[in-house]
Amino acid sequence: MARKALLVGINRYPDPADGLRGCVNDVLLMRDTLARHYGFIDPGAVRILTDHRATTEAILHNLAWLVDGAASGDSLVFHYSGHGSQVPDRNGDEGDGLDEILCPYDLDWAHPLTDDDLAAVVAPIPKGALLTVILDCCHSGTGLRETSRNGSGIRHRYLPHLVEPAVFPRPVRRFGAGVTKTNAVLLAACRDDQTSADAFIDGKFRGAHTWYLCQSLREANWNPTYRDLASTTGTALSRTGFDQVPQLEGPSRLLTMPVFQGRHISKSARIVA
Repeated sequence: MARKALLVGINRYPDPADGLRGCVNDVLLMRDTLARHYGFIDPGAVRILTDHRATTEAILHNLAWLVDGAASGDSLVFHYSGHGSQVPDRNGDEGDGLDEILCPYDLDWAHPLTDDDLAAVVAPIPKGALLTVILDCCHSGTGLRETSRNGSGIRHRYLPHLVEPAVFPRPVRRFGAGVTKTNAVLLAACRDDQTSADAFIDGKFRGAHTWYLCQSLREANWNPTYRDLASTTGTALSRTGFDQVPQLEGPSRLLTMPVFQGRHISKSARIVA
């Protein structure tokens, strides 16, 4: 049973004004969590893309690697930490007229990386394999900044479109929702009308969602179900003053499974570089 992960974190964008500070730390935390507690320790099992290496082409290429040869019993993880945004829907499959997108280092507004693109890549995952998609980015139409209570500053992980799309009454929808029609579970940092915080936590800049998700895993002895994980992460964010509500989507039969198909005990576990 294979365990593979693709971890993407982007702090530095071409325009310094778009920079974030906690995304690479998110990737390192997720890498260590997967290696120490879930058995992602085989050589080459975890691929990491950060900053200028996290281009659209590189993300799509490595997503294809992630799902290539997937078989029943495999546990696959895609974690993205960076900016998110919205663009006008071009193929008419969105009731609100908008597509949610990820923002790679080389974001091309004319050809963005949409949830439709992600869904197409992961569609071949067979039944019995499990893909966990964790997105620590914004899906909001604001892009505001605010000052945190401790003065460190919170940056919201959202890039506004060059021409902001009109806002229509809309159902709640997250980037990657189409992916969960396959054998996948989506853990999103917030509702699509909210922002996701890049904040100073425990001595470092981090994504609030990634940090409290990993804390919730630890408090559950590394073996919660997806439903329990989403609930406890949301409670932790609310308790600590973050105004974002994590979202969970996926086939109901998967949501009661242990996260990443359960804790993996290995005496030879080591950190994957």
